[in-house]
Amino acid sequence: MNKSLDTSIFIADVCGTLFYDDTTLGLLAHHFSRQPDRLWRLRVLKSMTVRYSPLRLSTMILERLTRKHLLKHLLVRMLANDTVVSLEDSAQEYAVWLLKEKKVDSVWEILDPALKKQQVILASASLEPVIAALSERLGLQYVSSELESLDGVLTGYYRNDLTGKKIQALNTMIGYDFNDNQYDAISDNLTDYNLLNGARKAFVVLHNESHRERWLGLNATYLRLKE
Repeated sequence: MNKSLDTSIFIADVCGTLFYDDTTLGLLAHHFSRQPDRLWRLRVLKSMTVRYSPLRLSTMILERLTRKHLLKHLLVRMLANDTVVSLEDSAQEYAVWLLKEKKVDSVWEILDPALKKQQVILASASLEPVIAALSERLGLQYVSSELESLDGVLTGYYRNDLTGKKIQALNTMIGYDFNDNQYDAISDNLTDYNLLNGARKAFVVLHNESHRERWLGLNATYLRLKE
């Protein structure tokens, strides 16, 4: 169900914006929990993401030194040899749970009217299976990070990591420079600064009041969440 491209566009981030969850980590956790014979992956994921764990702290230090998002690439490596279909099945289940349990109500109060009168596009650096599942249920288009696969089997690598590349992906999907069109955008992610800065209406989701200073210079409506 795609609206005409003559309609103004509304770009929505997903993780931490539409939902109280990191959907890459959430999808991996749900997927790993569905395979009892390989539960070691779930234990590794938890050890690498729980606050103050030595593995997480070490990874954070390396990320700062290299200026690369190492954690998600390390976690995606554990998908190697899983089938694309099995991950898509996990994503469908996880998407149902997100829509039922994790919606950010104040953000959806902005999104729901846009769904009726604008072309809403989900733009996320999260993994395609979960963004595709959410988009299918909402009747929307999307851009997302893509996983590499061979003959229906995941290699454990990204084919395209969308972090910092949303504008280019949106231009490719839409077929023209969408910056020439009037659009609105919402995100909690500082890597989306340029995307929000070019918007007709920009909405910034704040999980902490101290995060407001990160967005200095941006003309936006700020939504402070109570978590």
